[in-house]
Amino acid sequence: MHYTIINLTRFGDLLQTACTISALKNSGEHKISLICLNQFTDVTQFIPHLDHVFDFSGAKHLTNLHAGDFSRWVESYQEIMEWVKKYHQEFQTDCIINLTPTIKTRLLAKLLSQYKGNIQEIGFCVNDFGYIYNTNVWTSYTQAVTQFRGGSPYNLIDEFRSMLGLAPEQYRLKKPEQHRLDAARKLLTEFSEPFPDTRGFVGFQLGASNPIRQWDTEHFAKLAALIWQKEKFIPVLLGTKQELVLAENFSQYADPAVPYFNYCGKSSLQELGAMLCQLTALVSNDTGTLHLATGLNVPVIGIYLATAQVWDTGPYGCKQICLEPNLACHPCNFNATCQNNHICQKQISAETVFNALCHRLGPDGSKTVRTSLEEENTARIWEGFFQHDGFINYKPLHKEHDIRSLWMQCQRLFYKNLLNKLQNGSENTYPDLCIDNQKLLPAKLEIEKLQAFVLLAREQAFLFSKIPVQKNQEKFLASTQRVKIFLKQSQFLIPLSLLFEQLLQDNAQSMEEIIHFFDILKEELTLFSLFLKSDAEK
Repeated sequence: MHYTIINLTRFGDLLQTACTISALKNSGEHKISLICLNQFTDVTQFIPHLDHVFDFSGAKHLTNLHAGDFSRWVESYQEIMEWVKKYHQEFQTDCIINLTPTIKTRLLAKLLSQYKGNIQEIGFCVNDFGYIYNTNVWTSYTQAVTQFRGGSPYNLIDEFRSMLGLAPEQYRLKKPEQHRLDAARKLLTEFSEPFPDTRGFVGFQLGASNPIRQWDTEHFAKLAALIWQKEKFIPVLLGTKQELVLAENFSQYADPAVPYFNYCGKSSLQELGAMLCQLTALVSNDTGTLHLATGLNVPVIGIYLATAQVWDTGPYGCKQICLEPNLACHPCNFNATCQNNHICQKQISAETVFNALCHRLGPDGSKTVRTSLEEENTARIWEGFFQHDGFINYKPLHKEHDIRSLWMQCQRLFYKNLLNKLQNGSENTYPDLCIDNQKLLPAKLEIEKLQAFVLLAREQAFLFSKIPVQKNQEKFLASTQRVKIFLKQSQFLIPLSLLFEQLLQDNAQSMEEIIHFFDILKEELTLFSLFLKSDAEK
């Protein structure tokens, strides 16, 4: 089978396709092609098991489409069709897998699949009339939570894998060529010669895709002093040429007695990978560099601020550490204006990150370090581990003062059971967990109210299917709207709010399918509600 995977996203998300590609390759005798944006072609050199890479000039065509000049639209269409023709000349594909949910990418996937007729499509698609559709419920879920990724309890890599029904796979990237590794090692060796007691190097990724997601530069400078004075690690500043200003800010705050190697703006992507391979660890904002280091098996301390959230873009590796500010407003919504003067950038202290680093590098973490993490009240600190089903999860190293972690674990059970039941009819049970049911009382009350609304909507749908008159249609639409409104106002069911609307849209052409969806949702809510009850209530 020859597969074509489309991923027209940025550095980090493109790297995270690697796990899906490895799982697909290991599922049979397949050849795999990857289509990516032309500015990220170099990223694909890290991704194993690729037989073919083809780039797409997305920025150019978007500019033409936004120009308002019809002649430029025609020009773009002609160029895209030439691109499609060239692609099929280079790679004879049997199946198109689109992992990018934008309408433009869905249309591109349709052009590719129709060029030679009857090529299978998987993932985010459009039908022959140009309406969007998703090929399964995990795809619908992934699209839904991209609108509010802070609400999803699953890592993006696991969502990709589940969309394709693939087995768990390790996230491993290809190391750069040996001559690049040798060159990076030589740079660090020469720099550290005046410091014979050096124990290693810790990378600092100062920047992020959005400035609001950057940890305070002064805090990075304080961390530099701690790792040098207490552990004799030399900081290595990483970043693009555009991030040189951050390195300059760092130098203003840095202790003159603390050595650091400024590698900002001095490397190609392969050279960055080679440098990461020489590091003892990396401290980074949620960036492509963090995901590159994770795939190269470098110990990582990730700092997740503003819209960045551990559960969906945390490093996909066992024992990797993530920190979030312990703030009620975190993670914030996309496109929301911060009302707190970006307090999260300064909330996590350098001492807390230092202790997290010591825990990550220690064999089991010293008792003193572990105690300091448990008593930390300015940050939430998470450690990655893999569940028996292969999904990445994160356990708290701090003492929990709210129900966030507990509720995330409960949601992971609910959505996986619901989606698998919708997708293949599998029956799942809830484990017998020792949970604090009293903490979950507000969530349980919301679910009980939702059960009543869903039951009514299901009955109205059934009535309308049997007696399709306007009055019954209005009742059905009103009861469905009531469910939507309730979910939108819910504090605990944000992913379900998005998924509910998406699945209604997916099944809009069939009342039978809508009734089936309501039946499964009603059944799963009943089981979930029972799971959340205390032993006395049961």
